[in-house]
Amino acid sequence: MGFRSCTHVTTMVACALLMWVGPADAQERGTITGQVTATATGQPLAGVQVYIENSTVGVLTNLNGRYLINTAPVGPRRLTALLIGFGPVTEEVNVVAGESLVIDFSLAQTAITLDEVVVTATGEQRKREIGNIVTTVQAAEIVDLTPITNAFDLLQARAPGVQVMGAGGTVGSGSRIRIRGSNSISLSNEPIIYVDGIRIESGDGQTIGLGGQDMGRLNDINPEDIESIEIVKGPSAATLYGTQAANGVVRITTKKGQAGPAQWTVYAEGGAVNDPYTYPDNWRAEAASGDMCRLDSQASGGCTVANLFNYTPLEDDRLSPLGQGWRQQYGLNVTGGTERVNYFISTEWEQEVGPYDLKPFYANK
Repeated sequence: MGFRSCTHVTTMVACALLMWVGPADAQERGTITGQVTATATGQPLAGVQVYIENSTVGVLTNLNGRYLINTAPVGPRRLTALLIGFGPVTEEVNVVAGESLVIDFSLAQTAITLDEVVVTATGEQRKREIGNIVTTVQAAEIVDLTPITNAFDLLQARAPGVQVMGAGGTVGSGSRIRIRGSNSISLSNEPIIYVDGIRIESGDGQTIGLGGQDMGRLNDINPEDIESIEIVKGPSAATLYGTQAANGVVRITTKKGQAGPAQWTVYAEGGAVNDPYTYPDNWRAEAASGDMCRLDSQASGGCTVANLFNYTPLEDDRLSPLGQGWRQQYGLNVTGGTERVNYFISTEWEQEVGPYDLKPFYANK
């Protein structure tokens, strides 16, 4: 009933082989069964993909969240449960031929990143749909790996088409930022700067001020508090932010609180500030009479050099305005809170004294 007799010799041999191979193959497989539930509710999850990694063996859970794999290959295996909207879970199992394992899974919900969202002046957009060119500098990662002293350093050589040039050597002076070069001869070429959506002053440090230079307001922002910097370039920057943004826009986003227990960060920095340059000597030639013998007089035969003297005022500690400066910086920040209410509090104290000191000069007057 339902079976055919093996009458032909070849057919009889084939039937015998099938009868011998079939049970042996079944003995080389194991069975895995179990149930998949949601961690938050404990309810069974249907349609979960349960599969053995590096194999073609896998099934989907039924309406009760149960699954059955009856052809699991023997040996140590990795069994994974996967469902969109939930974090994958993997279990290490050891499948024994002819035996059954019970492996249950509990999956926790997780956020799904479908596409990166960029916040612009026109609202939130997916990054691939934005019409203007945006370069993002991950400041938080750079500060952890690189000695950064101010916000200008975060832009130096880290965004294509952006140049940061020092306006002078005075401590605290601003720097010139150029996005895609200079656009005007008589007007300002500085980009506009926004911090968390609020525009700040962005002077280029070229007008009369301390030492003939302006203080850089971007230096007021602690690099440890910056999460990321976005550079908006091209004509589209003016479309989004107005005609004053024709030179580009620098958008700074500061760090926000993170849910969880309080996490404290303490940092300190110190060092010396000096002038590394060596200045050339000033030479003076004298004749035998003690009078100065200049090169033109020597060339015309008016005098003969008897003595040479060299002197460099900048190398004379009694008169040189160059001295030893120093820098120190101390900071503390804390972040924490819950999913609904979180906080980020930061404070810093910084002081820097440059290498220019006029006290020796005035003391000898």
